[in-house]
Amino acid sequence: MQEEISQRSVTLIVQTGKMTGKVFLQAIQKYLDILKQQRELKAREKQLHPAYQGRMTIRQLMKERSGLSNIEIHDEHIHDFERIARRYGIEYAIKKERNREAPHYLIFFRSRDTDVLQTAFNEFVKKRLKIQERPSLREKLQKLKLQNKERAAQVPEKVQRKEFVR
Repeated sequence: MQEEISQRSVTLIVQTGKMTGKVFLQAIQKYLDILKQQRELKAREKQLHPAYQGRMTIRQLMKERSGLSNIEIHDEHIHDFERIARRYGIEYAIKKERNREAPHYLIFFRSRDTDVLQTAFNEFVKKRLKIQERPSLREKLQKLKLQNKERAAQVPEKVQRKEFVR
């Protein structure tokens, strides 16, 4: 297996009356020209249809001239959505509307990505709801303080005095 990878060969088929060095050079030159054309074609294709880029500007999204759609998000934790969008391979652009008091974001994406974006958006909403349902750390600390005060009040005075005397 390793030998097959390390030792590659090329087969050229040339129809000629007499195989000379000049004909051989022309055949190799023709082969190299075809390889160069294929590389240029791949590079041009890559420029027209770049691979996944993730977050980009609205202008970059509009370059392909495919229809854009958008979704509004009223949550300041937009970075959670960005993580999920990267996981799903969505090309998107985020614009923050500054004329509103609360954080308000518009997420633009290509209309062909609607199904994938809907799945990602649902996951984002579930994650945000789960975080909101969770009690805050301060609330937990307040409850623990109250419990400790109640426990201290239940300890008999003799035990409390003995502890202070020692």
